[in-house]
Amino acid sequence: MNTEKENVLKVYAGEMPDWVPLAEKAYALCTPLAITGGGSPDQSPPVPGTIIYNLLGTPHIITPDPNIAPMPIPGDPQVKDITRWRDYLNYPFPDIDSLDWSADIEMAKSIDRNSMAVQAFVGGVAFTGAPFNCMVDILGHEGASIAMLDEDEKAFWHELLTYQTDMEIKMINKMAEIYQPDIICSSDDLASAHGPFMSPATYNEMIKPYQQRIIKRILDTGCIAEVHCCGKAESFVDSWYEMGVRAWNPAQIFNDLEAIKAKYGRQFVISGGFDSSGKINVRGAKEEDVRASIRQSFERYAPGGGYIFSTAFMALPHDLGDEHMGWILDEAERCSKAMYN
Repeated sequence: MNTEKENVLKVYAGEMPDWVPLAEKAYALCTPLAITGGGSPDQSPPVPGTIIYNLLGTPHIITPDPNIAPMPIPGDPQVKDITRWRDYLNYPFPDIDSLDWSADIEMAKSIDRNSMAVQAFVGGVAFTGAPFNCMVDILGHEGASIAMLDEDEKAFWHELLTYQTDMEIKMINKMAEIYQPDIICSSDDLASAHGPFMSPATYNEMIKPYQQRIIKRILDTGCIAEVHCCGKAESFVDSWYEMGVRAWNPAQIFNDLEAIKAKYGRQFVISGGFDSSGKINVRGAKEEDVRASIRQSFERYAPGGGYIFSTAFMALPHDLGDEHMGWILDEAERCSKAMYN
């Protein structure tokens, strides 16, 4: 009998697994505690409305929903003028290697590597890194959109984003050294639920070169490359695959996941496929509707392999309650075991 680790790594290798992996059981997720501040025994729970700062000095506000990451302060971008970005940010940027990685080292020791795969998660707004997210973080959506299109600002965009990407690559190196992961997932949200935040031409010019550097570094460590990207991001899949990415989470259902599976088969892993924003995931939903939705996810995306069921990174409403989450996980467990029998 294979372990959860052996089974999920079959999926990443393009092989047919013995059962549909459940992300919550299949791997240990590791984030850079040296950067996020997590793992400290004296750390108090974040208080909604509190302002925190990332490595670049960018302020974020703690939201009332613990499933939603700290957000930039609306209407008050940190960098008002990208041509003078050094005046606004903590520059020179902190040295990643000089941070206190002791909590990460201790966390790495506690992982059961025999039964679970290890996935390191890098990027994301609070971590710095993540090319587009980070630029939106410091410039605001309006400022970032202008900087990607204004010929007078593009050079400064590339200058700043080069430094940002250098930082993320150093973070990848450190996470690979400490956690020795099987998979490294790079996070960057490039789309809303309705479509990408930019045209294909703008993506190719202003974002793709940096995302490509990040994915190359992941592959050079010997790890599997996965991307986290919320929203209707299906138009980026071909570029990701070309870079060497072999998995996408949370792969939300308003994308044409069936078409992606038809094109790539088991060579590109769909991790997610869960109706996180539908009517079944609101407080008061009926148990039979929740369970039926889970079964539908497995029926649509699990046949033929290349699928990992996951509720991770989908920002489920925090008030669903333990009973509701229990229905989701119990039905997923049942489907996982039955699908390939």
